[in-house]
Amino acid sequence: MRHCNDCGCELDSHTARYARDQVYCEECFNDRFNYCHRCDEIITRDETMWDNDGNPHCSSCYDNMHDDDAPNNPAVHDADRRLILELSRNWLSGKSTHSALIKINPKDFLLQKIRDKVGLVDTSIYIFGLQDRDEYQLMASPNVLQKVREYALTSGLDLKVTEGTGCNRIGISYSLRKDNIDFVVNLLKQVSIGGERCAA
Repeated sequence: MRHCNDCGCELDSHTARYARDQVYCEECFNDRFNYCHRCDEIITRDETMWDNDGNPHCSSCYDNMHDDDAPNNPAVHDADRRLILELSRNWLSGKSTHSALIKINPKDFLLQKIRDKVGLVDTSIYIFGLQDRDEYQLMASPNVLQKVREYALTSGLDLKVTEGTGCNRIGISYSLRKDNIDFVVNLLKQVSIGGERCAA
């Protein structure tokens, strides 16, 4: 049989409450402790911080209470960091900029690697992954198709380029994303120079 750490009453498995390696009855537990309203951590009454609605919080959650959508230390990719710095510098110096990062499916780590290497481009481009196929290694929307074909011819690689849909879109086969990343990076930089902006 267990006994409450404060009042000494006998406890069974249904009435025992645990906090900080000690056992308490329901009444003593409620007199000594609270559950943080946000993270459910057990906190002593002395440690409890109260919000305007009377909800208890641990000190960490109370400090971050107004930052519901802002993580304390968000992951930032290098390309995003460079964009933030460039936009900040341009804003401080009064310059207008249209540079942007290429758009990708963030679940494809090879595309993230490519985006980081490409950095900022003049014209926004969306790149997406293709499965390796015999029919093509690159797929380009009509407005960038000619540039992609011309660059592919000068690469020395035996590449097949086919026409896709949309605007400023380039599909890249898995083998190119994996084994020819420098070619892909240079292709995207070339295609973005002086490219047309798509209608919204």
